[in-house]
Amino acid sequence: MAGMNYTKMIRLGKSGLQVTRIGFGGIPIQRLSEEQAIRVLQRALDGGLNWIDTANGYGNSEQRIGMAIRKYDRSDVHLFTKGMGRDRQSLQEQIDLSFRRLQSDYIDLYQFHNVTDPGTWQSMQDNGAFDLVREYRDKGLIRHIGASAHTREAAAAVIEHAEIEVLQYPFNFIVEEEGMELVEACRSRDVGFIAMKAFGGGALQDAAACIRFLLSVDGIAADPGFERTEEVEEVLALWEEGAAPTAENRRTIERLRRELGKRFCRRCGYCSPCPHDVEIITLMTIETLIQRFPADRLSEQWIAGAGASVENCIECGECEEKCPYDLPIMEEIRRGAAALQRALRSAG
Repeated sequence: MAGMNYTKMIRLGKSGLQVTRIGFGGIPIQRLSEEQAIRVLQRALDGGLNWIDTANGYGNSEQRIGMAIRKYDRSDVHLFTKGMGRDRQSLQEQIDLSFRRLQSDYIDLYQFHNVTDPGTWQSMQDNGAFDLVREYRDKGLIRHIGASAHTREAAAAVIEHAEIEVLQYPFNFIVEEEGMELVEACRSRDVGFIAMKAFGGGALQDAAACIRFLLSVDGIAADPGFERTEEVEEVLALWEEGAAPTAENRRTIERLRRELGKRFCRRCGYCSPCPHDVEIITLMTIETLIQRFPADRLSEQWIAGAGASVENCIECGECEEKCPYDLPIMEEIRRGAAALQRALRSAG
């Protein structure tokens, strides 16, 4: 293919893992019944995908994955999961729980979940959290170590660590410019790169444009989330095809860049923390949470509390001054809070 050196499989950096360019993102299956979740997962595996990414914090996702993979040879399925623990004790509890839920003797890739900033990353190395994961690796229970991050500063700090083999970071055609900087940084260090938020956390609906764009970037993998077997079928076909974006796809990409450019939150974190305790990032992205999480989870404190925090906003404008993308944050957080209230009323 002109302009593309396409392969269906890649080596995931210095981990050496041979993975399909597309994997299975484990957030959306929380919304399904157990039977539906297993069916969607198994269709993806039967279609040739060979890795699943989830996290301790994704509700019932790990349990459902553990049930879905029972019928497969364990060596044919790479399991990736994550833990939010910032200290040794909390991370120990999360890792042990992940093993029980996944019903597996080992985890192929364990990731420090959402490292927020370089200072937090350093504290995790100083307080024994990283040592704990290293001990699991040395025993063969965890095969490889990675991390996910949502800010460039955190990601840059993470990949400097010699033992980090894989970075997971939001990457799609909306954030191509800043994302490519990290893709190149990972390449220079032989760190594997997983593109999360392939569909912008639900903001981008054109699967062909999204997947073909990601497949056109050499050497990276992506883990879109799926709720229906029809979605799996569509992405499997795009993966098998391995085509570059068409002229129509490029027009869609340019249109969405124009439309979302002034209101698309990249979760970079520059706006936070708010001096008045408004949960800005959660409010800015609340509609994607509504799309992706089960209705009964919307009343959880971290979501409902974020919705209520909008009342703390005094419209000082500090967040908008800090935003590198000039987003209308004060307008968007109120729109997000209203959307959450509508979803909660609909859920009863």
